[in-house]
Amino acid sequence: MTQHQNETAASATVDDAGHDRAFGALLASLSDCFARSEPRETFARMTRGMLMELEDVNCWSLAEAIGERGPHRLHHLLSRAVWNEEAVPERTATWAVDLLDDGDGILIADETGDAKSSTDAVAAARQHSGSVGGVELCQVAVHLTFATAAGHCLIDRRLYLTREWAGDEERRELTGVPDELCFATKPQLAADMLRAASQQGISASFFLGDEVYGGRELRTACRELGLGYVVGVRSSNQVTTPATKLSVTKAAARLPQRAWQPSRPPWNAPPRPPVTNPTRPTSCPSAATNSCACCGP
Repeated sequence: MTQHQNETAASATVDDAGHDRAFGALLASLSDCFARSEPRETFARMTRGMLMELEDVNCWSLAEAIGERGPHRLHHLLSRAVWNEEAVPERTATWAVDLLDDGDGILIADETGDAKSSTDAVAAARQHSGSVGGVELCQVAVHLTFATAAGHCLIDRRLYLTREWAGDEERRELTGVPDELCFATKPQLAADMLRAASQQGISASFFLGDEVYGGRELRTACRELGLGYVVGVRSSNQVTTPATKLSVTKAAARLPQRAWQPSRPPWNAPPRPPVTNPTRPTSCPSAATNSCACCGP
């Protein structure tokens, strides 16, 4: 086991003076989440290691990067040490949002996959994930991001259990999955995180998501929380207009040509003023397109 000696790289990634001050303030706010000083110090060192630009991130590579003789302290922190592992990410999310919030933040839901070599890992199953390139054996988690013009940060996550995995009592017992953790769809997981963010006092103007998160249940949750939303919907999704009910594809086809404009016009095209709907709030991210799921066509 050797320690990284590249001081230039370390300085560029984790030793900036401003970063150190902010990171130190965060650690101080988390001190009461640890019953003993040893796990608190190990957590701080491990987190610094995770902020380094490492090719692989696991307990062995992190231990090497932070100068440990082996991964044993990190293993102990993650498997046996006593600390409040739920309060730490919640407080960290609140801290990050306070730094980034400019009064016009948005919340974004998306999922990502982590390839696995066996089904021993919690929730590992053959399932689709764009990040692993299709249907593979992987874990999938839904993440919630807070974003402003100043930057963005992940503020919450939920591990997705397939219906088959959630119903396998033997695997649940072997991997220690609590009884209260049941099957939930990805939109339901996203809605749960939106409610948790609201309870933490994290406010945003809009929620964004692709068509996975465009269903009625999640849109209803957004309205209940006072969130505007811009979400993708399937082409077969039905919308109701004053005149009739039809698919979004047909509704889009009925819009006049002047209602559309290219998102990136040709380099030599003269600038064109956006076509806006006077009945739509100007704060809507899609105000210039005249068609979005939050305000309708």
